[in-house]
Amino acid sequence: MSAIAGATASATMTTKELLRPRLEREHARWIEEVRAALEPAQRADAGAWARWNALRYLQSTFPARLDQERRMVQSASGALSDDQRDNLWALSELLDALREHLDHLVGLCHRAEQFSTVTGKILTALSHWCRAVEADLGPMPATTVSPTTRDLLAQLSAEPAASGA
Repeated sequence: MSAIAGATASATMTTKELLRPRLEREHARWIEEVRAALEPAQRADAGAWARWNALRYLQSTFPARLDQERRMVQSASGALSDDQRDNLWALSELLDALREHLDHLVGLCHRAEQFSTVTGKILTALSHWCRAVEADLGPMPATTVSPTTRDLLAQLSAEPAASGA
């Protein structure tokens, strides 16, 4: 085997052992799922029912997934710095607060601009959450994280994508 081929094989093996590629793949799938649920409701010509369906997704499917992500991060928190834990906690709380804010906006399904603003912030916060989790947990070798962390990540991978509502 040539030196280049050996270096490539070694790099591939290392990449497969790290959590980052798996986290990136799962987060890309999750962000796409959220976009698919929210984008029809964010269109200028969207009606109240489209916004209602997106709101229903944000009240049911979204918090369940966020809770799973939080449990996964919590299970690996011993390997994180205080700053990393604080940042991830703040981002997850922001996602919860934005989502819960929707519940307090009376008649939101009839106010397209306000709905679009809040759901746009949710997508932005979700992107920040995903990048932070990938940056903080990604460098960890999969073989060194707890079985609980591996199990929680496997659960995320095994979930079928939601239909958007």
